[in-house]
Amino acid sequence: MAVLLVRAAMAFAQQPWSVDPSFQTAIVTENVNSMVLLDNGQLLLSGRMNFTNNPLLNNYGLIRLNANGSRDATFPNAPVAAGGGNVIKPWADKYYIIGGGGGLQRAHGDGLRDLSFQLPADQYFTNETINDFFVYPDGSVVVVGLFSLSYETEGYVGLYNMVWLTNSGSVDLSRPPRRGGNCDITKIVQQEDGKFILSGNCVFWDGRPVGYTFRVDPSGVLDTSFVSAVAWGDAKSITPLFDGRVILSGLLKTTFSSQDTLHFVRLLPDGSIDETFNNELEIIQIPWELPLWPNEPIYWGQFTRPRHQLISDGRIAVFGPYRTYDGELRRGLAILDENGFLEPDLDGPSGCGQFAYSSGTGEIDYILGSIIGLLETGDGYIYVYGSFYGYHDGTTNYPQQRFISRLYGLDVGIAERRALPPLQPYPNPAGGTFTLELPLNAPAPLELLDASGRVVHTQLLRPGTHSHTVQSALPAGVYLLRVQEAQGVRRGRVVVE
Repeated sequence: MAVLLVRAAMAFAQQPWSVDPSFQTAIVTENVNSMVLLDNGQLLLSGRMNFTNNPLLNNYGLIRLNANGSRDATFPNAPVAAGGGNVIKPWADKYYIIGGGGGLQRAHGDGLRDLSFQLPADQYFTNETINDFFVYPDGSVVVVGLFSLSYETEGYVGLYNMVWLTNSGSVDLSRPPRRGGNCDITKIVQQEDGKFILSGNCVFWDGRPVGYTFRVDPSGVLDTSFVSAVAWGDAKSITPLFDGRVILSGLLKTTFSSQDTLHFVRLLPDGSIDETFNNELEIIQIPWELPLWPNEPIYWGQFTRPRHQLISDGRIAVFGPYRTYDGELRRGLAILDENGFLEPDLDGPSGCGQFAYSSGTGEIDYILGSIIGLLETGDGYIYVYGSFYGYHDGTTNYPQQRFISRLYGLDVGIAERRALPPLQPYPNPAGGTFTLELPLNAPAPLELLDASGRVVHTQLLRPGTHSHTVQSALPAGVYLLRVQEAQGVRRGRVVVE
């Protein structure tokens, strides 16, 4: 009977969103901004991380953790390792990483710097800052931010905001650079049709007026068929959907003078507001002063910049330093349905805790307690990361969890989901296009995940046919295939050559 009780308790603990206590980091300050799962089970982290109580010393932009969260002390500092600080994006068996100073480097699969990729160090190209980028299958990159060019012979002189680089890092002038002027582009995301959604603070693009969020064709030319209803604001996350709609989250307004601040919207393919979505989602941010949690949250609407991403069951995760969503308590993380309405997951005490941060003066500068990102991996886990001390999974509080918590995934502990037959794509290996034979009674989201656990392709499979063609432009590699049905999850693997 005792054995049965222990097994029952273990099964109960391993529910979706519950903490895996075998994983714990020793990071003391300040934030984890991006992370990937390496092929050997280790984690590569980018941010501003410190393992001491002195934030003025020993800060690391890129570190490597072992599978249990302990620090890999053999991982060297830059320049042997790549520099870090901001976003990590996988490419083939390597990674592109934006550093804290706005530079771009490439790392090998173990996080060490790949010196075959170097930004230009000459009088023709000055990188003011790289804010975001998109990687093509051949390893070439389009970067956005602010750049000073001096290619007089070719006619590209002055400030530009969108520049193409070869897979060795040199400027590719066969693709004309684009500009809005003395402004900044902070986000670039590619749609299924190859067009890009851009966001920043530019009001012109190649001499034509634009709002802060706009769309360009694959060569960077303004797409006038898309006029975003979000004319002003800071979009922190952008998710193009399969049908041409786009989800934005951040600090958003329809006009600069509007008194109605939006934080989470869905746009139709022409850029207008999708009225079937919960565009008025109210998000309450914690105060940036004492006392520590618990306290009465106050509304800091002008500073509320949530982030989001789609999760494997088709719903939306929204995260940031927030404590209530549409009047209901959440702590840094909330789950919404596909139309932006709050789901019951992670209610009550669930979520991250807070800590008082000091820059070394002895005085408390501000209170941190934020989830910055979420990583679903193919091995059934969800990692949440950011700036926090302590994590509560709704059942148990884990005060020693810091900066990253590993949670059990959405299909853990559900026998029916584990029992579904695997997917059998053909041909396999494939050249990027393959077929699935799968009868469906309802639409089902399909995802392809790379070796790091990052979702690199999404597609909605429609009912009414047994045969589904999946088209992707992915680099060579092995990918996890996942289809979410009402009764559970089907998985498979496909090799792209």
